[in-house]
Amino acid sequence: MRQPPATAPRLMELAARLCFGMALLVAAGTAVAWVAQRPAFDFRSIEVRASEGELQHVSQAALRSAIARQLAGNFFTMRLDDARRVFETVPWVAGASVRRVWPDRLLVTLTEHRALGVWSDGRVVSDEGRLFVANIAEAEIYGPLVSFDGPPQYAAEAVRRFQEFAALLAPLSIEIASMSVSERASWSLKAVDGQRIELGRDDPPGQLRERIELITASYPQMLAKFGAPPSRIDARYPNGLAAALPAGTRLAPAQNKKP
Repeated sequence: MRQPPATAPRLMELAARLCFGMALLVAAGTAVAWVAQRPAFDFRSIEVRASEGELQHVSQAALRSAIARQLAGNFFTMRLDDARRVFETVPWVAGASVRRVWPDRLLVTLTEHRALGVWSDGRVVSDEGRLFVANIAEAEIYGPLVSFDGPPQYAAEAVRRFQEFAALLAPLSIEIASMSVSERASWSLKAVDGQRIELGRDDPPGQLRERIELITASYPQMLAKFGAPPSRIDARYPNGLAAALPAGTRLAPAQNKKP
C-alpha cells in the first residue's frame, strides 16, 4: 500500500492554524467594533475656539444647527475630514480644524472670514478674495465695504488689485469706494468722493501698475491746474492720460505777460 507524502500532514496543520488565526482576527475585529460603538465613547463636549482672538460672527446657534443635522460618530468612529466640512458650512467660517481629545472631547478651531466688500451678486467678499453668503449688515463691523462689480471669477484678482491700488493711491488721499471689471478684464475705480479712474486692461502684464504710477506722479500738477481733484481720470492712453474738470469748475484764462 502506497504511503501519503510526509508533507501532507504539515500542510493540513498549517491550513488549520491559518484558519484559526483568521477566525481570531475576525473575532477581535468584531469585538473592537462593538466596543467602539459603546455610548461610553460618545463626545461629552465640543469645544469651539477662534484661531485668533475671539469669534465675531459665528454664533452658537448656527453651530448647534450644523451639528444637529450632519455631525455624527463618536471618539473612534467620527471621520474628522467630514466633521471639518460640516463646520465649514457655517456662515462666516473660512476654515476649520478638528481633533479628538481623550477621552470624550472634540476640539474645533475656526477661522472667520474678514469682510472687505460686497460683490455685485450680493455675496460678501473676504480680504482673501473668497465669496461667501452672509448678512451684509454684520460685515460692516470692519468698516465701510468696498463695492465690487464684474464676473465672479475675478473675485480673487479684484481683491489683490484693490489692495495694490489702494496702497499706491493712499499718498494722494484717494480712497477706493468701488472697483469694476468687465468681461474683457478692463478695470475701473471710483473714489469715495465720486472721482472715477479708468485703467483699462493689464496688457501687457504690469500695465495697470504703470498707469497708477503715472496718475500718482501727475496728480499734483492736476490739482494745481484745476484747483480741485479731477472728476475723472482716463489712463487708457498709450502715452499719457486725460483728466476732466470737476463739475462747475472752469480753468482761469491764461494771462499774457507784459514785455
